[in-house]
Amino acid sequence: MKNWVRLDIDTKDAIKIDVKKHCFDNTERADIYIEGHGGIWTFGKDEIFSQDWVDYVKETCPYLDVTGALIFWRAPGYQHPGAHIDVAPNNSPSRVEGVEYENNFHATNASDSMDKKDFYPVVSSYNWVLDEGDDSAMTWHAPKATENSTEELLELKKFTDAVHYDEVPLEKLDEIDRCTIGHDKLVMVRTNVLHNVDMGQQERWAISARCVMNWSTWDEAVDCLTDWIVKPKELGGPTGPDPTRFGTWEHKGREVDF
Repeated sequence: MKNWVRLDIDTKDAIKIDVKKHCFDNTERADIYIEGHGGIWTFGKDEIFSQDWVDYVKETCPYLDVTGALIFWRAPGYQHPGAHIDVAPNNSPSRVEGVEYENNFHATNASDSMDKKDFYPVVSSYNWVLDEGDDSAMTWHAPKATENSTEELLELKKFTDAVHYDEVPLEKLDEIDRCTIGHDKLVMVRTNVLHNVDMGQQERWAISARCVMNWSTWDEAVDCLTDWIVKPKELGGPTGPDPTRFGTWEHKGREVDF
């Protein structure tokens, strides 16, 4: 199964502020800020999203109850050296009490001030990029065959009280999936497995909407949102383009049937 699905939910008019200006005007509030390289900011939904858009998302897909957002900025060509798994404190507004979340493991070398039992893995987030010409890609990773398991490789890192990541250096990993996120539709991305961003030659501004985490696994999330996943266009049939397999038109079939 892919680690991402594109949803038929528009991002138009989602943002009510000038995100870039707001972030650069508030570098002291950043969870991470490396001048000239990148930054991460956490905002509540009321600070960044229009209420009309929050209502639209909930009305369109009742499973998605937006609670806030992370804003990611990276300078052109800046490549972060590690892939990570998203984790959140147990008192996060997105956590559902009593749900046992998939991949619920954390670094064995967490410091005394970061008890790994105080965090849970974030199964999914809902992303888009601000700029239409963005040439970056989100990537997913797994340990190389010569390395230990993901759990043994993870290192729990604290950036602020709100932002923690389980991280692994890229040189220990192989890429297993990638997605060009796009700017006009929500893309549900899997965040409880190792992931990163492969930067291009343009700066990257990404919005990651966070929602109440109603599901415990990625498979469950995809199943719940099946009706809102953008389906690939079907090929073939007598009125379709030239068939790529012998007999498509003769049998009045579709490419997806073969």
